[in-house]
Order: sequence, then C-alpha cells, then structure tokens
Amino acid sequence: MTDSGRVAVPPSRTAADAGAPSTRSMFVGQFRYATTSFWRTPVAAFFTLVFPLSFLVVVCAIAGNAVMDERSGVRVAQFLTPVFAVFGACMAAFVSLALGVAYARESGALKRLRSTPLPPWIHLAGRVASAVYVSLLAIVLVTAVGVVFYGVDIVWRTLPAVLVTLVVGVACFAALGLAVVSLAPSAGATQALANGSLILLAFVSDVFVVALPSWLDGVGWLFPLKHFVNAVADGFNPFLTGSGFAWDHLAVLVAWGVVGALVAVRFFTWEPRPGRVRDRRRGSAAVAAPEGPEPAEREPAEREPADASGAVVDVTGLSAAVAVGPRSWLALALGQARFTTVKLLRDPLSVFFAVVFPLILLVFFSAIYGRDARWGGLPLPQYLAAVFSVYGVAVMSYVNLSSLVAEDRSHRVLKRLRGTPLPPGAYLAGRIGAAVVLGALTVVLVFGAGALFFGVRIGLPALLGTALAFTVIIACMTALGLLLVSLVDSPQSVTAIALATLLPLSMVSDIFINSPELPAVMSAVGWTFPLRHMAAAAVSVTSGQAVDLALWGHLGVILLWGSVAAVVAARFFRWEPRS
Repeated sequence: MTDSGRVAVPPSRTAADAGAPSTRSMFVGQFRYATTSFWRTPVAAFFTLVFPLSFLVVVCAIAGNAVMDERSGVRVAQFLTPVFAVFGACMAAFVSLALGVAYARESGALKRLRSTPLPPWIHLAGRVASAVYVSLLAIVLVTAVGVVFYGVDIVWRTLPAVLVTLVVGVACFAALGLAVVSLAPSAGATQALANGSLILLAFVSDVFVVALPSWLDGVGWLFPLKHFVNAVADGFNPFLTGSGFAWDHLAVLVAWGVVGALVAVRFFTWEPRPGRVRDRRRGSAAVAAPEGPEPAEREPAEREPADASGAVVDVTGLSAAVAVGPRSWLALALGQARFTTVKLLRDPLSVFFAVVFPLILLVFFSAIYGRDARWGGLPLPQYLAAVFSVYGVAVMSYVNLSSLVAEDRSHRVLKRLRGTPLPPGAYLAGRIGAAVVLGALTVVLVFGAGALFFGVRIGLPALLGTALAFTVIIACMTALGLLLVSLVDSPQSVTAIALATLLPLSMVSDIFINSPELPAVMSAVGWTFPLRHMAAAAVSVTSGQAVDLALWGHLGVILLWGSVAAVVAARFFRWEPRS
C-alpha cells in the first residue's frame, strides 16, 4: 500500500485577495485530498475493504453459516462479521494512515509545508480524519454484507456501546499508526512494520481463528487488537445481557492510544531522515543504462548515474563497454539479475511477505501444534514448509516482480532502453533470474528453519525433484506476473490485482486452509488454477513421495498455465505505458 506523498496546499493569497483561507476550509481540503488519494491507491483499497470481505466470505463458506440457535436464528456470521469489520478498520486507521504520512515525509512534502499557508498540523489532521472516515466505511461495508447476505442481526440494545467502542478503537490505532511513523526510519520500514505487526497480531487476537495454547492466548490480551475485536464482537452477541459497554476493553484501548500519541508527539519529525529524501520523479524505477559524466573521483565502473527523469541507474560496467567493447548478452543479463536481487532485498516489504512471513507462519503453527500433528498425511512442519515455500515464491515471482516491471514502465525506463547498450531481452532475463534466485533463497530459508527447529527433512534423492518442481513453479508464476503487467498499466493496480488473486487462491489451494474443510465448489475452483497444483507438487517432492503420474499431472498443469501466460504476455507486453 502506497501513497503518492503529495500534499494538497491552497494557493497563496495576498491581503488584496479574498483573504487567507480559514482553518476549516484548509482542513476540509486536506481531508478531501487524503480521501481521494486513498481511492486512487488500489492496494490500500484492497487491503482495507476487499481483504476483510474475502475472509468473511471464505470462512462463512467453510463454516457453512449454520444456524447456531433455532429459537433466535443466530448464524455463524453473527460472530464473524464484527471481527473482520474491525480488522478492516485497523487496516485503514493503522496501516494506511502510517503509510500515507511516511511517504509524504520521505518525499519531502511535509518539510515543504513550512513555505506554504497550510499549517502542518492541519495536513496531519486531515489525514487522520480521512483514516477515521475510511475505517468507518470499512465497518459499514463489511457489516452491510453480513446483514444482507448472511443474516447478521444488529443488536440495537448494544448499538451505542458498539459505536463508542469503534470510535475509541479507531482513535487508538490511528495514534499507534503515527507512533510507527515516528519510530520507523523509512517509508519501506513503516510499510513492513505496520503490515507485519497487524497481521501477526491478528493470529493471536481472535481474527484468524486458531486454537492457541493458553500462554499465547495471554500474549494476545497484552495488545489492543484483541480487546478491540472482542469488545465489538460482544456488542453483536445477542446472547449477552446488559448495555454492551466493555469498560475493561475500552480502558486498554485508551491506554494504548495514549501511549501511541505520546510516542508520536515525542519522536515525530516533519523532515525525512538524513539520506531518505526521495525525488518524486525518481520513484523506484531502476535499470542498467549509461548516462553522462559524474564526479572525477569516481571510476567509471563505480558510477550509478541518474537518467533525465531522475531514475536510479545501475550501469554494472556498461560505461566501461565504451572502452573495452560491447559486453555479452549473458553478462548484461547477469548484471540485471544481480541488481534486481539487491533492489528487492533492500525493500523491507518485499522481504517481509516473501521471506519472513512464510518463516513466521511455519514457526507459529508448528510450535502451536507440535511435530506430532498431521496435515495432508504428513507431519505438520513437513507439510507447512512445502506450502509456505510455494506461497513465498509466488509473492516474490508474481507480486513483487510484476510490480517492479510495471514501475519501470510507468517511469518510462523501459522505453529508454532503446538508447542504451542493454537489450530489452537481457533486462527481462535479469528480472526473471532475480525471481529464481530469491525464490530459491525463500525455499532454502523456510526448509532450513524447519530442519533446525522441527525436524523437517528433504532426502538427497528428493533434492533433484525439489529443484525441478520449484523451477517450474517460479517460471509459471513469473509468466503470470508478466501477463498481468501486459494487461494492466498502473503499478499500483498491478500490485492490487496480484494480491487480490493470490490471497483468495491461497485459501482454496491447501496453503492457508486444508482442502477437506472446503465446500465442493471452492475445492473445484482451487483445482482449476495452478496454485493448488504447485502446493501438491511441492509437498510430493519435498516429502520424498514416489514420482508418479499424479506428480507429473500437477507439473503438467503448472507448465500449461505458464506456457499460455508466456505466449499471451509476449503478444501483448508493452515497453511504454498506454498514456
């Protein structure tokens, strides 16, 4: 989730004009701008609105939304709807707010406010108000879907308590979001810290329902999300008596909000950290291309010039090509692979969701259920290491790589390749090579952690099959990512669509939810797409199962999807944006 970082500033007015803009009008302008910016950021809208809704739909489909009490007609969704509504509100008040402020600061926009008629605090107040508005919108949307489609009843007796709890909870997480911005050194770190902490807390805060040991359940009560979730869920529980005011939960939310506000007041800075100023023209695009002269003290091979639009450029020895002759296509592709690998590794969010998140999930569930638990006929850690490796590879190859190529194209970096010694094919080969390297790194780290802590093993005879299977998986997901880039122009839309397809498919592909628990229709949907075949193939080869017709069938489906995606991507891929 990103924010452009731009600030809506009213034009300067002199005494001869209609007068200086009022505080109210400036606040309204900033609120309107922040809200418009949110709607123009598809990733933010997806995680705030679509993500909670998708979980509500999937979990209700698995649970069947059965009637729990024949007399009152209360259904399962009565207790799930408020949980996911609160999660969506926290995504808006905590994550989206933190990212918007962090990117505005890193771009230098907050610093430049001092030379405008707009007081910085009004800009910040407008962003906070917009986050509160979007939070309430997420709550209304999820609740409306629950009422219309799943028979959720509003308990009017507790409605005032629910509204008060929502206001206090949203304010608490908004304060914590500003605290994260105050402590994080960069926008990337803010993104990883905000997303990572909220999703991890969701596992111990009754959002993603998991049977937790008592000590881990107690850990959840130390943080505000569990109190927020349970306070609102109790307000939707028709079997409880009273007005619905959970004063103990509210006290914890207020305490955490005060702590967040104090941290933000103490450590918040309006200027970016030294070395973190980012030219808005620069974005994140970067390719290998030669440029003009640089300071004399730097050798040509060390230069990292910027092109005319400010894009960071990795020359990787291209400047020396003028003196020593043209470099080979393979050397250029390897240089691009090296550059892309380093670039993605320096992106905290890419590393977190593709590498750290699968590791955390493996350790979390394996530690809770132990080595003796079985899933898919195998020891749980062995199974989870395979499927979470597939998930990490998919994030890196399908989401991160496609977003990177789309950003390069939107900054017109791909267009300028024609004026450089770098062949376009070497550029793409380097990006794909980086996906292979980082995908392999994810697999090694996940299975390494499994072997170190939970006895996960891959026998020597299975190593070749494992390498083959994951090579096919990475190639397929990379082709699907390039297909997405071929059909969609905006980098943010590419990221949003990639996540909007990957996360729901992960829930019906034996990665987050085991297939026997799924309804027949959802299970059939999972088998239609390649992700479930990837999970099945990875489990088969890494557990040392026989290389049989079923395995070749899974690999065949994966190859078919990858081949079709590659052909369509080659036909429609554009090196320039449409506009």
